[in-house]
Formats: sequence, structure tokens, C-alpha cells
Amino acid sequence: MKAHLSIDPDSELIAEIVATPANTHDAKAVPELLENEPEEDKPIILGDSAYADAKTRSALGEAGFTLMAKCPPIRNATGGFTKDRFVIDLEARTVTCPAGQLATITRRGDGSGTARFAPHCGTCPLRSACTKSNAGRSITINEREAILQHARAEQADPGWIATYRANRPLVERKIAHLVRRGWGGRRGRTRGLRRIATDLDTRAGAINWARLATLGLTFGPGGWSLAGA
Repeated sequence: MKAHLSIDPDSELIAEIVATPANTHDAKAVPELLENEPEEDKPIILGDSAYADAKTRSALGEAGFTLMAKCPPIRNATGGFTKDRFVIDLEARTVTCPAGQLATITRRGDGSGTARFAPHCGTCPLRSACTKSNAGRSITINEREAILQHARAEQADPGWIATYRANRPLVERKIAHLVRRGWGGRRGRTRGLRRIATDLDTRAGAINWARLATLGLTFGPGGWSLAGA
């Protein structure tokens, strides 16, 4: 099983905690993590790259949320040039390779597409650093490529980077609290998804009470109150 949690960065209280099977992608837990957020004044959502694929970004945007999360890293299993070395012009529907060759994007019905450089690869001086395929190099265009381009441009901004670095450690620290040895560490104390979810709710409640105590929560004649509130 796997636990997913969201926190309020100001108070550092756990807002939601969700249990899923271990083979569930992290992004699948997003709807449950955000289901109790208000309809108005949607908060900015900050997360790691597991929540930053184009489909999740699109869904959160349509729901009125702003997402701050680093796009999944661009890799090439063959060791050749990665996709970010190519200039993708969505308006012109072209892709330019590191050698300066231009290829047209052939679109599919779902909006995705492919740019093929096969006609240029045979005599290209950069071929050994780009591809080992006899068919030459091709670049796949995501159906939501524009969303990814916008996100990568945003995360290069120094202000964006500063905000992300300032807030990211908060949830990592809360995860460390969640898996303390007193709760069994990273091992589930029960069997079955429903029981593990109940145990996680209990853990989160206890962690929140500890945090509220740190914040100065007290009970008096007027009820519960926080120091300075």
C-alpha cells in the first residue's frame, strides 16, 4: 500500500491523507486529496514531478487550480539527444533538430503527433550523438504539448524556483513525521486497504494534534483557541 498526503503550508497541518495500492500512480490520488477544497478561491497546489504530467496539469487547470510542480525529467533511454534539445514550434507545426534540420509534425486524431527526421539522418554529422536507429530519429509530440511547454518556461523563472524550494520541504518533513518508528515506520500495521486508510487517518489526526500544540492551542472558558489568535 501507499500513502499520499496534502498539507496546508501555513499551519503545516495535514489536510488530507489517502491510501492506495502500491502500484497506483501518485497522480491517481489527486482527486481524493483535493475533494474537500472550496469551490471558490482555489489554492495553489505544489507537488513533485509525480503530479506534474500533462494530463494531471490539464485536469487541475480545468478544475480551477494552479499547479506548481516540476515537469517529469526528459530522458532518452538510448543515451542520445533528449527531446529538450529539439525546438518545437506548435504554431508552425515543425520541430528543429540540433543539426538545424526541420521536420513537419504529423498530427493524429487525439492531437498528438510525430516529427520524423529520417530523410536528414543518413548524412547528419550529429547522428551518432542523436540516434542509433536505422530508421533515423523521430520526436513524439504530446497531445498536451503546449501545457508542458508553458510549465517548463514557468519553472525556469527564479521567483518560481524560490517559492518551490521554500515550500517543498514542508511536506517532506510531514512525511517524515508520518513514518516515525512509533507508528511502525514505513510498514503497515494492519491488512487491507480500508484498515490501512483508517490507520492513516488516525496517524494524521495525532500528528495534527501535536502540531496544534506546537502552535499554542489551548482550551479555556471560551473554548479552543490558538496563541495570538
